[in-house]
Amino acid sequence: MKKRKFFKTAIALVMSVALISGCSSEGSSSSAEESGGEKVIKMWTREASAANVQEVVDKFNEEKHGFKIEVTSFPNHSFSDQFAAGLSSNDVPDILSLDLILAPYFSSIGALQDLTDKYESLSYKDQFIDAMDRLGTYEDKKYALPFSADVSALVYNKQHFKEAGLDPEKPPTTWQEMREYAKKLTTKDRYGYVFAGADLGAYAFTFLPFMWGNGGDVFNDDSTKSALKSKEALEALQYYTDLTRKDNVTPEGVVTYSWAQTQDAFTSGKASMILTGNFVINTLNKEYPDIDYGVTLIPKNEGKEHSSFAGGELIAIPNGSKYPEEAWEFIEYALSEEAQIDVFAKSGTIPIRTDLFDNQYFKEEPRYQVFAEALKVGNTPYTTKYTEIFSQPLLNAMQSALKGDVTPEEAFKKADKEINNILSN
Repeated sequence: MKKRKFFKTAIALVMSVALISGCSSEGSSSSAEESGGEKVIKMWTREASAANVQEVVDKFNEEKHGFKIEVTSFPNHSFSDQFAAGLSSNDVPDILSLDLILAPYFSSIGALQDLTDKYESLSYKDQFIDAMDRLGTYEDKKYALPFSADVSALVYNKQHFKEAGLDPEKPPTTWQEMREYAKKLTTKDRYGYVFAGADLGAYAFTFLPFMWGNGGDVFNDDSTKSALKSKEALEALQYYTDLTRKDNVTPEGVVTYSWAQTQDAFTSGKASMILTGNFVINTLNKEYPDIDYGVTLIPKNEGKEHSSFAGGELIAIPNGSKYPEEAWEFIEYALSEEAQIDVFAKSGTIPIRTDLFDNQYFKEEPRYQVFAEALKVGNTPYTTKYTEIFSQPLLNAMQSALKGDVTPEEAFKKADKEINNILSN
């Protein structure tokens, strides 16, 4: 099928989804149209990243460039539909900040401009986080670049460790230690470990690192087939299931827990360990200063590797952008040391360049350095069908195993078949 025909077919499909969801009326603009004839460069982002994006834009707009950036944010759940609708109606922004998991799909349908030459001109391109950088690549061309990062790690309550007779300066480093610690930390008033069992994103953010570190994966190397039936993948799900059903170190209804409930369990003292992201440090330091907590890499299986989920935003220029050169000028600024340190690192976001990890803000709060180290071993699923696969087969498999409806092997066997069907269509 020719690319042009494929593009039209794909856009028609996503447009139908957008119309059904009725999302075209959603979204909030951060500023009005500029007066005096100054060019306005439109930028879209999702609400989850709007605050960081706006801060970078405000700093950029302080200088005279001959144009201003105007940010519009959309609800997380409808962002991709909104962009799809814009593609169909030829009403797209000049700059797009998008959840990195969406980049392979939009790259594959020709929605984003080829930035390969511009990418190659960047002196620091080799400093980008590998997992994030890979998500912006499609068929050996670069369509999106790393912009801002989130990453997962284990956060634990040091006071609980002391009460359980554990050394608070020696958190668990292996699956075996985590399991042992969780048992000791579990009492009639609290649980050793809590995770967001009802949240699609949380499973990716918190469970997949156990699988990756153990040598398993959701997909094969070129993302054309499922790899869930591998021994390494099954071991990870068995471990998670044992924590939940055999050891009883998690709440009975943990498969219904949201991100907010998981964090509430930790801040209220009902959970001793949780897997979460770097964004939690600001929350704990500002709103719960009395909690003595530590951060460590996600435990690994004995003899295996640490891993984490490298999440966050990529930045791109949509096909149809009216001002691509101005858009690139902003992108260069957004990836610069000034923006990545004085905006992102200052606010607790991990820079997307490894050469910027050693900065004054992380020295002042060394727990950020642990998250930065986690990003170095981060991974991210690469597929053009992320939502279809993770919102149904994988989520259903995880929940059915953790509830005890089926064995981990049965759960992943079913998901493996369903994922292969999705990938083959």
